[in-house]
Amino acid sequence: MMKYYAGISLAFLLSGCSLLGGGDTIGGLKSQETEEADLDFANMDHAQVRDEYKELLDLVDDDFLKEQIERRIAGVSMSGGDQELASGTKPRKGYYRDAINSYIDILEKYPNSPDNAEVLYQLSKAYEMEGEPKNAEAMLNRLVSLHPDYENIAEAHFRLGDINFNNQNYRAAEKHYRYVTNSGADNLKLNAHYMLGWALYKRALFDEALESFAYVLSEVLDEQATRNLTKAEKPLLKDTLHSISLSLVNVGGAQRIPSVKGLQNKPYIWQVYENLGAYYLEKNRYADSAATYQAFIEAFPMDKRSPEMHTRLIAAYEKGAFARDVLEAKQDYVARYGKTTQYWAQADATLRGEITSHLQPYLVELASHFHAQAQKQNELAQEKEKTNADQFKVLSEKTRASYANATDYYGQYLSSFPQASDRAKQRYLKAEAHFEAGQFSQAASDYETVSYEYKDSEYGNRAGYAAIISYQTRVKELEGKEKAKASAQEKAVASMLRFTKNYDTDKRSPAVLTNAAEYLFSLNRYQEAIDVADGLIKGNQSLDADLKQTAYGIIAHSYYQQKKYVPASENYDNQRKILGPQHKDYVAVSERMATSVYKHAEELIAAEKKPQAAQQLLRIKSIAPNSKVRVIAQYDAAVILLAEKQWQPAINELEQLRTLYPQHELSAEFPRKLAYGYEKAGQLKPAAETYEYLYKNDQDAEIKRDALFAAAGLREKLGEIKTANEYYKTWARTYEQPFDTRMEARYHIALTYGQMNDERRKLYWLRRIIQGDAEGGEQRTDRSQWLAAWAAVEYGDYFAKEFSKRRLTASNLNTALPKKQQMMQDAITRYEQAADYGMLEFTTKSSYKIASLYQEMATDLRTMKTPAGLSDQEAAMFSNLVEQQAAPMIELAISVHNSNAEQGWKGFYNEWIDKSFQELAALQPARFNKYEEQKRYGDEIR
Repeated sequence: MMKYYAGISLAFLLSGCSLLGGGDTIGGLKSQETEEADLDFANMDHAQVRDEYKELLDLVDDDFLKEQIERRIAGVSMSGGDQELASGTKPRKGYYRDAINSYIDILEKYPNSPDNAEVLYQLSKAYEMEGEPKNAEAMLNRLVSLHPDYENIAEAHFRLGDINFNNQNYRAAEKHYRYVTNSGADNLKLNAHYMLGWALYKRALFDEALESFAYVLSEVLDEQATRNLTKAEKPLLKDTLHSISLSLVNVGGAQRIPSVKGLQNKPYIWQVYENLGAYYLEKNRYADSAATYQAFIEAFPMDKRSPEMHTRLIAAYEKGAFARDVLEAKQDYVARYGKTTQYWAQADATLRGEITSHLQPYLVELASHFHAQAQKQNELAQEKEKTNADQFKVLSEKTRASYANATDYYGQYLSSFPQASDRAKQRYLKAEAHFEAGQFSQAASDYETVSYEYKDSEYGNRAGYAAIISYQTRVKELEGKEKAKASAQEKAVASMLRFTKNYDTDKRSPAVLTNAAEYLFSLNRYQEAIDVADGLIKGNQSLDADLKQTAYGIIAHSYYQQKKYVPASENYDNQRKILGPQHKDYVAVSERMATSVYKHAEELIAAEKKPQAAQQLLRIKSIAPNSKVRVIAQYDAAVILLAEKQWQPAINELEQLRTLYPQHELSAEFPRKLAYGYEKAGQLKPAAETYEYLYKNDQDAEIKRDALFAAAGLREKLGEIKTANEYYKTWARTYEQPFDTRMEARYHIALTYGQMNDERRKLYWLRRIIQGDAEGGEQRTDRSQWLAAWAAVEYGDYFAKEFSKRRLTASNLNTALPKKQQMMQDAITRYEQAADYGMLEFTTKSSYKIASLYQEMATDLRTMKTPAGLSDQEAAMFSNLVEQQAAPMIELAISVHNSNAEQGWKGFYNEWIDKSFQELAALQPARFNKYEEQKRYGDEIR
């Protein structure tokens, strides 16, 4: 909130140490009758000096001199306190009382003295130092009223402004601060303007407050133009900017900045926008923050800080998760500061570097966004093509616009950053967007740039082949336009030959070369290619083996492209039989056959024929045993077998994979799936061992975490309680999340400690269960609350057990009864805690157990033997006393059992309600031990 120069008020308190001005000494008070003694004041403390003045007072008869001496005595008292304050020591309470009394005495003796202004000032200061602010204020008011020409009158008004401000009398504070701002006290004006702003702010006069704050800002920052800010000015600048932000928030935000006169045409105006935007962001007002930065950009579009303000605007929208606004802001950034803009032309090298650091990723993001958007819109358009012509038309237009935006941003990126390291990727994506938009010639051109100009190792062959596809598609598009079609065909053939020349080792090259000659396959006329190749084989019994295997390859390729994977795999098999295992292409053809079989398996999976799919996948082990797809296929088959609950076949495949391929990229998945398979197959020990292996060796933190918990559960099922307990504890000490698992771990730790009869540790973990749920916040679930309630009941059972152990006798009644009562109360407290969770199971269970405690206490009292040696009368009195204690316990038990009975009457039922009815039948047979009533209750429950 409001702050000002920290030293100002202290300066007031430390000022005015001399009432007569510097240089005056006691020698100046000589009279004709009195001569000053030679005194060594430099070596005296303030008390000694004061005493010397008092002695001198007794020697002086002149009234004027007496008045001056009395003022000096009061001044010495004040200066002593000031000196202590300056040294960091606060004078004791009452220290200034002598000075106060002296000043009051002076005012009473010399009411018309011209020096009373200084006396009033010092008296107000003494009151303030003595902790009497009301008296201090009264003296200051008297001072400004009676002595308006006092040389320190501005300081007095400032102090009155502070006092009234602190008393929340802002109108009066405003009056005094305004007086200072209009005075000649230059040392106070800056802080007076600042505090005036706050006084106006407190009165909701925000526009006037803004002008005061603007004055302070102007004074500080106009000075900064010729020098650096002082240590005191830095916090004042920060606080003033914050105060301006607070005021602007109350009058409409950034749109009001231009109307603040004190801020107009100021070179530092950007700081006001920046501070206001940051304030809104801190308060999670993301839209207002962004609007503030936008206001600056609109007001100062060519300012050197506009790009930075723009990035802040984007950051505000991102923090507020305003995805659409983020997108539009980035588009605007590119439009304002891109390399073809007026702004870029006038920017220096440093500013261009800053712009580039944002422009480059923004262009990539925008291109990627519109590309993905176009694909989605196109997908939706295709769905509506046959069902809703109007929607299809609208979506088609949107698709075209999105693709246009995507290719434009890709193009801007490539032209702005022609040597970017990812230029091949971005041009490839641009080509993809052109292709998807039906702009096949542009697509082919970009593909060929990637393939043959960039010669990119990652995208080169893909792009070269995609160029061929683009030309082929263009040829199809030109059906019926023979001249244009012929030109497109020539380009297509040239691209095919270029491809086979540059990528002769590419597995597609033979097919491309063959189809280039016949122009069938390259035009996607696969059936014609199949017919021609098949006719070639059947019509030439003595066909050269190399040509024959090539023909089979063309047929297989064509079938594969048609997604007819069964005949594709058959023809690949025919091809590899001709080649033989020793041929250099045998492995490659086998891999293609394996891929076809794999694709067929995918079709079977899609058709919900998963067992048949698994059989096909396992064929690949013999077709291409050393291929990459073999491991993937075998793994996929194992996954299918697991899904089909064929546990042992799945286990067999996974064990083989784990043995043969320990270094494969999928090797981490083998033990993961094996552990699951073992567990589902009921093979608990190997399952536990595998989960333990995963915990020790898996690189995925979540897998390790879950494996440890699973291993603990399996060891618990195997009866290895101590091992399970250690695993659960390790889990609980290592992991805080997931919350549900953490709660379950604590639950099982408590259970296993219970099984090990370690009551002390069980109780500790019961407390951890209750604590975990209590601190769970939004993560709490029904299960966590159930566990907490269970833990509370278990804890109550512990106290109940201790309660039951303590037997009452006449001889130990005084010592045993309080302990027994305490155990009962501890048990009840825990049971009530369980009931507070509001679950019927634990509400009724707790009620039954609490009632049982009351019954047990009553029984223990009633069965206690009468002390030996009592007379009949004494024995009767003893029995009566015991009954007086026992009877209320029975009443309490009945009352608590009745709470369970009421649940039964409401239609609820469980074993604890039933047990309470049984107990009530014994305790109140007249009411509850009636067959008809029990029958009606049972009917109601049913």
